[in-house]
Amino acid sequence: MTDKKDKILLKGRLNGKQRNKVKSLLDMMYTPLELSKEIGVTKNQVYRVYIPLGCPHGRDSIGHILINGKVFRDWVIDLYKRKQLKSSETYCVSCKQVVEIIDPEILSKGGAIYKLAKCPVCGSRVARIISSKRKKHDKQEKLEAH
Repeated sequence: MTDKKDKILLKGRLNGKQRNKVKSLLDMMYTPLELSKEIGVTKNQVYRVYIPLGCPHGRDSIGHILINGKVFRDWVIDLYKRKQLKSSETYCVSCKQVVEIIDPEILSKGGAIYKLAKCPVCGSRVARIISSKRKKHDKQEKLEAH
């Protein structure tokens, strides 16, 4: 199993449009309300998710929270970076954690070859794609485009 450092963080994840807006934040101080409007989340998400997770912030002379846009951008990108799983691991959508694949059954369907096993934590079925024609086809199209 993985330790807490490698655990996939689901709280506060941003969709693609929001991630692009985070990348365009300026090197200036934002209030939580301004930051939430800039990236398209609620003010409560800033207070209830990002600050408790360790978002770098400061306070002005009267105690209002201020967040530097550039520092916040770097923090979000580092916190939510894509995790690489080992070939013997997969993500269980039921218990929302990375689990070890134990006694997998190798199956094929629609050009995809995958491992199917039971989650050792909750008992639901988990899958890990080994290879697929679509992935190979997509890679070849990218190579031909360049």
